[in-house]
Amino acid sequence: MNIGNFLLESSNLFTVYRWNNNPAIVRFSESDNIYNNLLLSIFVFSEESKENLVKILHNKIYEAIPKIRLSDISLATKSKIEEKGKRLWDEVINKTYKEVESYFDIDIRSKLLIHYAFDEEIEKKVRMINLLVAQKEASINERVFPEYYTEPKIKNQTKIKKMDIQDKKEIEELANELLEISTRLVTMIRWNKNHRNIKSSVASHTFFVFLISYLLALKANLQMKEIYDIMIASILHDLPEAFTGDVISPTKRKVRGLEEIIGEIEKDFIKDWYNNKIAMKEKIKKYEKYIYAPFENDYGAYVKTSDLMAALIECSLEISTGNQNKYFIDTFKTIKEEILHFSPIDISEIMNEIESSIHP
Repeated sequence: MNIGNFLLESSNLFTVYRWNNNPAIVRFSESDNIYNNLLLSIFVFSEESKENLVKILHNKIYEAIPKIRLSDISLATKSKIEEKGKRLWDEVINKTYKEVESYFDIDIRSKLLIHYAFDEEIEKKVRMINLLVAQKEASINERVFPEYYTEPKIKNQTKIKKMDIQDKKEIEELANELLEISTRLVTMIRWNKNHRNIKSSVASHTFFVFLISYLLALKANLQMKEIYDIMIASILHDLPEAFTGDVISPTKRKVRGLEEIIGEIEKDFIKDWYNNKIAMKEKIKKYEKYIYAPFENDYGAYVKTSDLMAALIECSLEISTGNQNKYFIDTFKTIKEEILHFSPIDISEIMNEIESSIHP
């Protein structure tokens, strides 16, 4: 099935950086960008049917696949390539999808490698979300490097201004409120007290948990309602860390009762954040159980397994790239034992593929 190998290759998105031919004060990886798109999408489309929202989120993975296989190409360069030879560029993209087909059996391939179409209004909102996320990236870096980011920022603003779209003001308000918080997760590096060869932010990790949990859901042939729960919980499971910082599980469990207190603090922080934000308040209430209890209920086992598997892959990347820190070797062994306890399905083949990257 090769899901493990596909996930290992997908970790390229940790180190494919956007705006890479420009200096920056905050480097946004492709996985950071996708996470911000996912987060904004679930709030913008919170009133859509569960089936539609699952398909909208699915498309984010489908659209990321070429970026896993291809080197980073700037938007300006890509546009020039398409001007001079759009047919050739389309062939390149199609080839990447063909190459990815070999990773999966027919059952998963038929579910994963499809792109869903929607009505014009949804498609416009999807485009607007992409623009708003890029706008946030440009706005942050423009503060120090206006000569590089003012032009793309103005181009984005012009495109957004021209869009005739329902609930446009509310979408822009949601973007302002959400991206201000989620950008904190972009700047938070996991395993921060340890040297890392391949760094991943909390935002990148969250995207990876989302990707893994979706693949596990497809492998298990789950129904749309179950996939919806897994997707939402995966996207939101680390959102409280934007307020509390990355408090690792061993620290939470040091003293009896500390984990419960941190849980209460997370709720207090989030309530203080959304309390005076009308557009946000009702939407947060709809998703509260996924924020505060992402590892509970039937969906929780998939999210917890995916969270552990993402950490396992992060450790494997350090070990396979020659990081001599014993912490990652010990943590890999610990997670490997723990993950089998939580997994609701057989993931032994995936685990073997991940471990083979360390000991081929």
